Parts: sequence; structure tokens; C-alpha cells
Amino acid sequence: MESDVVVACCRASGGAHPLELYPDPDSELLVAALGEIGVTARMASWDDDTVTWDQTGLVVIRSTWDSVDRPGEYLRWARAVDRVSTLVNPAEVLAWNLDKSYLGDLARMGVPVMPTQFVRPGSSWTVPEDEFVVKPAISAGGRETARYGPAHRSAARAHVSRLLAEGHTVMVQPYLRAVEDPGEISLVFIAGGFSHAVRKGPVLEAGAGVADRPWERMVFLGLTGPSPTELAVAERVQSALDRRFGTLAYSRVDLITGLSGEPLVMEVELIDPYLSLSLESAAVARLAQVLAGRREQSCWPGN
Repeated sequence: MESDVVVACCRASGGAHPLELYPDPDSELLVAALGEIGVTARMASWDDDTVTWDQTGLVVIRSTWDSVDRPGEYLRWARAVDRVSTLVNPAEVLAWNLDKSYLGDLARMGVPVMPTQFVRPGSSWTVPEDEFVVKPAISAGGRETARYGPAHRSAARAHVSRLLAEGHTVMVQPYLRAVEDPGEISLVFIAGGFSHAVRKGPVLEAGAGVADRPWERMVFLGLTGPSPTELAVAERVQSALDRRFGTLAYSRVDLITGLSGEPLVMEVELIDPYLSLSLESAAVARLAQVLAGRREQSCWPGN
């Protein structure tokens, strides 16, 4: 067996060698924390065909951030690994979370979510009166995402049309000023329990179109304390997830303040969310312990 745990990441670029990984401080910290409790771990690109996944007790998805660029291939890989090892989070969770249509599921469960028009090929949509955001339903890190105002309606229609022609489901959402102040808040959960929260600043500019590599422009404003209402909404999400999937090793709930002051769910990240582990050392140790426990519970060869 190569190691007790493989932490699944992604290549630095599409043409990079599989050992040349995109930088991810979370994964590096997690590998070190696992080592400190006697669990050998290493990072590897999820599409590295030299990795013997069936000889690994646990495969932990952490920064497979190019999954949205080739979702079909990614889900085939996840399901294949799930059959021969223990995948965290499981493949059924990834399949549900990859397409942001899951927001509709959460809304039906009574969770307050960001108002969203889902535009599918052949369907119509209404251009909002105020500022709004357009993005694909399968996307991450701001890929193919742009902010528009009343003066940019033609550009917005062209953007939506192009995405539809490429086979995407498109999301049209209002742009909320709370993105700028106080900002978006990400609540991190480990084994179903709240761990810490991070505030994020705005990235999109009205009329600027689709940005190049927007994920590298993300502005993290540091640790923050969620309000009781924000924590309650995030815990409602966790309860819904627990009922559907059981307790997940990690999750992140991204909230924004709505026009009436209520927290709304922007996204729920269950695949490879950045967890800001460098800001909360206790979270790294806790996640390592959770993963070590799941490895011990697995029954794959080599355990």
C-alpha cells in the first residue's frame, strides 16, 4: 500500500505533470496533521493514473478544483474510487453537490436560499431590473461568472446564450450589496459540528465580463464570528445533509445577507471547499482525527 491516506488534489494546470500540483495550503496542513497522529498520507492529482487507488485505505478529496471543467470524467473517477476504497466525501455526495441545482433541493427542505433563475437549453428567462450575476450551474471559483447591471443587458443575454449553446444550465441571481459590506461568510463544519467561520470580500465588477482565473482574486478577510441567525441557518443545512447523506467529514456553508436582513445560502460546498485551515489550527487536528477514525472503520485491503 502506498500510504494510509491519499489526499486528492489537482494539477497546477491542464498540461502539467501529475506530480506538479496546484498549491493548496489546506492539503499540506492536513497531511502534516495526519502524520502527527501516525497516519501516513500524501497528496496526488485525482487524474494521476499511476496511483493505485485500490491499495489506499482512504481517499480524501481536498483540492480537485478542475472537476468542474470535466465533470463527467471526474464523477466516473469518484465512483470508481468509491468502489475500491473509502472516498471522503462519498461519490453520491459529489454527484449531488457538483450541480448547483441542489439549491432547489435545499429550498424544498425549508432552507432559505439565494433567489435563482435556472435557465436550461430551450427555456426562457427574465432579465432582472437591478444588478445580477450570471454563472453556470456547474462551476467553482468564479469560472464563467459575471456581474451585470441595467446598462449591460445585451452582454448578459449574450453570456447566457453562449453558456446554453455549450450545454450548460445557467444561474441568474440578484447581486446583493451585502457582498461588499459586510461580505459573504463561510461557515466550516467538521463531522457535522461547527468549527469556524471566515469572511470574504467582493470579486466581481459590474460590466467587467468574465474574469480570467477569478479564483486567484478571492479576498479572505479572516476569521469571524457568525451571528446566532447565521449559525442557525447553517445548522439547518447540516441537519438536511445529515438526513440525506449521514454525517459528512467536512462541509462549508456560504451565506449572504438578503434584502430583508435574513441569511441566505449562496452555496454549500461538499466536494473540495477551501476550509481556511491555516486560520484555525484546532480544525486541522480535528479533521485529521475524524479521517483517521474513518480509515480505521473502513475494511479495504491494507487496513
